[in-house]
This record gives sequence, structure tokens and C-alpha cells, in this order.
Amino acid sequence: MRLKATAAAGLLGAVCVTWAAIPMGGTGGIGTVMLVAAAACAALATIRLMLGAPGQHGDFLGLAERTGRWLADLVRGASWAEGLVVAALVLEALHRSRPLHTGLLGAALLAYLFAVHLGESRAPLAVLRPQAPVLAAGLGLLVLAVGAAMLPAATGSAASLVVVIVALATVVVCGLALSG
Repeated sequence: MRLKATAAAGLLGAVCVTWAAIPMGGTGGIGTVMLVAAAACAALATIRLMLGAPGQHGDFLGLAERTGRWLADLVRGASWAEGLVVAALVLEALHRSRPLHTGLLGAALLAYLFAVHLGESRAPLAVLRPQAPVLAAGLGLLVLAVGAAMLPAATGSAASLVVVIVALATVVVCGLALSG
């Protein structure tokens, strides 16, 4: 179970980094720095999942063992998954506006965070079943937001109707989240 969750999180992390970096051209030095940061965060989050919970430290350890445990504790201590999300969003912000691309990245980042959480907690996927209506509503809002962003910028009855639908859907999702 743990190996599957770690592999899923690692694969989703790599997909998120790759997707956020496409296309990389014209972003300058900040794009390269964010790409390296995102890749490092994805790798370190996967290593953190492989390390698992910290173990007991012995009193009489050699220098190599103490150094290894110190490095493992350093990797365990940071929130690498959240760092990947921030770096991927910065990479996405460096590109021109592409609503569908950004929407797919948002869905992939959400799946990545769930995979990391399930890997860290060692919980089965079924633990998310009670949250299914709220997750489905959130993904529905993501689809509506992508659709609204793909509409032309001209104001008119169609654009106004989409804004009203998105606002109503947001109220429904908030009501679901508060009631559940």
C-alpha cells in the first residue's frame, strides 16, 4: 500500500512539474529557478514519503548514522508538497493565459496533494468517500471557471449568464461544504 501511494504521488508530482513548465520558452531566469525548485520539491516530497515516520534515535550512534538521521529529519521537517504547488503555480503564471491548461494543472495539483496526504497518513482511498460530493462540486466549479475563462472578453448576455451560473454554483458548493 505504501509503495503504491509513494509511486502515485511521485508520478503525479512529475506530471505536475512537466505540465506547469510547458512551454518553457521566454520565461527568463525566474522560470528556470521555479522549474528547478518544483522538481526538487517533487523529489523531496517523494523521498519524504519513502522515509516514513521518524524512528527512535539511539544515544550512541556513529557520525555517519547521526548525519543520516539528521538529513532524514531535515527532509521530513519541510512541507515539500506545498512547495511544489507554489512553484508550479508560479511557473503557470509566467505563461500566457491558457484556461484549459491551467484548469488541468489545478486538477492535477489537487490529485497530487491527495496522493501525498494519503501516502503520509497511510489511509486508504475510501477515507475520502464522505467528501465525494464536495470534491465533485469543486471539480464542477473548476470546469465552470475554465469555461468562463475561455469565453471572449466581450460583455453580453451569454457572458453575464455564465457569471450568474458560476456565482450560483459557488454558493451551492459553499453550502455543501458548510453542511457536511
